[in-house]
Order: sequence, then C-alpha cells, then structure tokens
Amino acid sequence: MTGQLGDAVRSGARGEFGALVPVRPQTGTLVTCLRGHHLDLYGKLKPYSHRYRLQGTLCEVCRVQERYDPATRRLAEWAHLDVEVQRTPATGPAEGLVLVAHPPAAGSLAGRIELRLDGVEVGAVTASLCVGCRAATLDYVHVTAEYRRLGFGRTLVAAAVARAPSFRWTAPLPDGPVAQSFRARIAMRRAGPRCIHAGCAEFSG
Repeated sequence: MTGQLGDAVRSGARGEFGALVPVRPQTGTLVTCLRGHHLDLYGKLKPYSHRYRLQGTLCEVCRVQERYDPATRRLAEWAHLDVEVQRTPATGPAEGLVLVAHPPAAGSLAGRIELRLDGVEVGAVTASLCVGCRAATLDYVHVTAEYRRLGFGRTLVAAAVARAPSFRWTAPLPDGPVAQSFRARIAMRRAGPRCIHAGCAEFSG
C-alpha cells in the first residue's frame, strides 16, 4: 500500500506514520471512550493520526491501562471519520483514510461506497435505496481481513445510512460466524422482498 509523499514513497510499512488505530464515525460531543470510560473525569488528548490523516481522541485511563498490560487490546486512541464526506472516484485523495461513493449502475438500485487507505480499497459496502418506498437495504459489507477489528465495517454501515438517514433500513442475515457476529451488532431489521420500484435515490457524491 503506497502513495507518494514528495520524492518518498508513503507506505506505512515501517510504522513511520503511526500504527493503525480504531476508527469510528465522527459524532458530536464525546462522553465515553471505546471502553466506556467517562472522558471528563481523567482527561483526554486530541492526537492526529498521520496514518489516516484524521483527528482522533485518546483516553488517558485507557492509555495507563494499556501501558501496564501490554497484552490488552489497543483501544485508548481512535480516529474520527466524517461519514458524510464521501468523494467521487475521480476526486478521492490518494493519501489517508477516505470514503469514495459509486452511483448505481444503469438499471440497478445498488450503489457502492469504498473505504480507501492511501488510495487502496480496504473495505466496501453496497446498499440499495428506493425513493418510492423510502426504504433501503444494506446488501453487503466487506473489510479486508488484515483491517478487521478496527471499526471499518461499522464506519461503512454509518456511511451508507448517511446517504438516506430518514429511510427505513433493513439488512439480510448472512451465513458464517464472522459475518453473523458483525450482523448481530447492526440494529436493522432483516431484509424482506426486494423493492419493485425502478427509481433510486441519488448515490453520487
């Protein structure tokens, strides 16, 4: 995974841009960290992830906990991605973590949103939106194996919902333990019959 940085190659392979930290959709005022600690009690920092080129938050309680227990999962710091900012394929930057939206193909309701890190796809979500029914289906979510357990999947789901937040969302029940574990954490009803309408919501950037 590479990108140009001046005359050098930006790869992140040597950790020169920092480790991969969890990512969450950007929200309003943060109250708790990823472990549920109240951030106003013992303080927090506002680091910048050069790996993702995103602002983040670091919980001081978690930082101390992870220092004394190196084997524990790294959740003290996480980055914030604004899921409403979705580039077009032609305008997606080649560096950092970004969302790129593809409109539905002709005759299809399904649009696609990619999550790219330094210009390389690391995850994607496909969703079908119908204006007539004001309904949407989360068809498929995939994250490359080496980038799982970082919140990329839930970020992609949030990006899809951001395209039509007032619609009624459903999602199918997949097979396989990994897919089922992920699906069980998505608060959507199971998908029903496919929509018969031809008109779809705008999925372009």
